[in-house]
Amino acid sequence: MHNKLKNILILKKLYSSFILRYERLYRFIRLQRPITKLFGPHFKRSHKVIDIDVTYLCNLNCINCSRSLGQIKSNEIITIKQIKKFIKESKDNNIIWKEIKVVGGEPTLHPNINQILNLLLDYKKKYSPNTIIKICTNSYGKKVKQILTKIPKDIMIRSFPKKSKYNLFFPFNVAPKDCKMFKFADYSNGCSLLNICGLGLNMYGYYPCAHAAGIDRIFGFNIGRKKIPCFEDDMVDQLNQFCKLCGYFRPVKRTKKEKISVSWKKAFQKYKNKKPYMSSY
Repeated sequence: MHNKLKNILILKKLYSSFILRYERLYRFIRLQRPITKLFGPHFKRSHKVIDIDVTYLCNLNCINCSRSLGQIKSNEIITIKQIKKFIKESKDNNIIWKEIKVVGGEPTLHPNINQILNLLLDYKKKYSPNTIIKICTNSYGKKVKQILTKIPKDIMIRSFPKKSKYNLFFPFNVAPKDCKMFKFADYSNGCSLLNICGLGLNMYGYYPCAHAAGIDRIFGFNIGRKKIPCFEDDMVDQLNQFCKLCGYFRPVKRTKKEKISVSWKKAFQKYKNKKPYMSSY
């Protein structure tokens, strides 16, 4: 019986490995320019889901963080005025969000987090009753846990518990453009995070995803949309700019080891010499 169970586990592992390799191969083929020209972009930005990076403050600053907080710490926060602007734009453009996620950084560390959540709840109550509002947290440390106990009851708490800054993450700071195998990639394809995470918003504007917003804060392209994108805007210009720098574009394994490619090393050094200018949303 023991040997039978052991064999089943081995077969499951081999099957999972095969599926993973197949998915990576398919992903690699699908993002090549001739295939994209034939079938169009693989993914398109969401019109129903949005991630709002309310702060880049964090109590962990993990290795391979998708906001690069492990390399460049930050105390940047979105303002109440900007949250009110987002809500007004949503109403004015008749956008009914399926889901609004409050993220970061560690969003509970925003000094006005409860005010932000209450504004979003007011929007939900008066304008979009079916909208799901979530706050995503690492649930790490006494301060964060205490703040979580005071989160309004109608806010869904999505916890990603962490015990240290070393976690299994995709190597975010490895730019596809630094890899020869992505020489013929079409970056307008984006990746599945466009649908899973949705549109991104931070203190500098709107992006096809919040990961792109995190890239812009380091590289300083300063190309965040200053008003909510219209329905026809697939933000392809931003995808072509940011996806070539995003480790999530590459179908690779998660790791606890820090990996940084040439483009990111140069960007981090440039940032440390002089923080790039970014205009506010």
